[in-house]
Amino acid sequence: MPGPVKLYGIPRSRAFRCLVALEETGVEYELVPTDFTEGVRSPAFRAINPNAKIPALVDGETILFESLAINLYLMRKYGDLWPRTVEEWEG
Repeated sequence: MPGPVKLYGIPRSRAFRCLVALEETGVEYELVPTDFTEGVRSPAFRAINPNAKIPALVDGETILFESLAINLYLMRKYGDLWPRTVEEWEG
């Protein structure tokens, strides 16, 4: 069984948006503290996000960055807070 979703970032950044989404979905996750200066420049982090910016999310083989893309992914994969179809959105 794969481990928890990993979110790279710190709460005082746009990673906060993703932390809220993770809490709302109830998915098991691990916050990997990654700061704006040294953390994003490390070779290990740049392998996850070559843009060297936080947040970044690793879910098994899926790697995402940019808070909106991460939140859309989380809501569609794990949450019931996002409509599955346009009809549900309008309903």
